[in-house]
Amino acid sequence: MSDLKQFIRIDANGPDGTGLPPTVHDPSDTAVSGAKDPLGYTAYTAPTAGVFTAGVWACDAGTLEIRGLAIDEACYLIEGEVIITDRYGNFEHFRAGEAFLLRQGFDGTWHMPVPIKKYNAMCRR
Repeated sequence: MSDLKQFIRIDANGPDGTGLPPTVHDPSDTAVSGAKDPLGYTAYTAPTAGVFTAGVWACDAGTLEIRGLAIDEACYLIEGEVIITDRYGNFEHFRAGEAFLLRQGFDGTWHMPVPIKKYNAMCRR
């Protein structure tokens, strides 16, 4: 296998399928109930100082308050469901198999009535 391979597998079960390691919540996220055990890994970080990353994130049920999201984040739910509500009261319910985008600067809540797992791709502008 060449070191010049131009694709990367993002395994939903962690690096080489060995399980997702514990991680911490993003600085813009505050757990307001549950959501105490986030897991995840970054499978790829662009060589341009982390402007673009892709990976997997999972968490137990609970609610996060998000203030001033520092990145644009595209998500694809592998397992579970999430209800996202913005600061204006707009909300959407997403289930496994659905994709969505959170825009940079997002303020609102991320409620997980059940544990979730998602693929994510993040871009810092």
